[in-house]
Amino acid sequence: MDGSIATLAARLRDGGFVAAEEEAALLVAAVGADAVALEAAVRRRLDGEPLAWIVGRAVFCGLPVVVHTGVYVPRPHSEALAWRAVEALPVRGVAIDLCCGSGAIAAVLRHHRPEAVVVACDVDERAVACARANGLDARAGDLLGAVPQRLRGGVDVLVGVVPYVPTPALPLLQRDTFRFESARSYDGGPDGTAILRRVLREARSLLRPGATVLLELGGDQHELLQAELHRLGYQVDPPLLDEEGDVRALVARTAAQ
Repeated sequence: MDGSIATLAARLRDGGFVAAEEEAALLVAAVGADAVALEAAVRRRLDGEPLAWIVGRAVFCGLPVVVHTGVYVPRPHSEALAWRAVEALPVRGVAIDLCCGSGAIAAVLRHHRPEAVVVACDVDERAVACARANGLDARAGDLLGAVPQRLRGGVDVLVGVVPYVPTPALPLLQRDTFRFESARSYDGGPDGTAILRRVLREARSLLRPGATVLLELGGDQHELLQAELHRLGYQVDPPLLDEEGDVRALVARTAAQ
């Protein structure tokens, strides 16, 4: 390993970063040989700033994704959600990536279903600009209000990482989270289901028969949403589980004609 990378890795490791060698290599690749710029980048990382903001990108489902400063960083645990969305999307279908952030999930869908219509939506103009930098059709608006009128009633897949952290649990998140990221990306109300419920209600007018809804969630929220899902007429599939067997996303479908 290059000596400069080794030195940076040691500093990052001392700062508590587990993947120190990988992060050091990414910082060097992004900044280059400018010692002053490299030192500034390392200090930003040691201060807890997301690596993706410093290097300007992240890798999600094997794809490089542009990530602008201030935009929600795609998490590895959301990759299973993206892969499930790819499986559910017909070759020439229509998909909406809701609360898209950088547009990482939409980018995966577009890559694997190039003939499909994929639209990314977010209320944050910075996120929309970032998703557009990733070459996506991105729209600004409040949740499903951003979906183009021409697509309403014809959506095959609705996928999203909407805010779902219960408000009382926000202080339990990683210590540097709200030093850099906005609580708006996380706060899902008293039990974390407020926005999830709203999406499920509003989605009914957007989805075609047999469409799939995939929404990331956590804790006991899957059970909390069961009555609402059935009341709204969704058919509930087994949830998406992570490697530890914990529920990571709900999977629901509209009735086929």
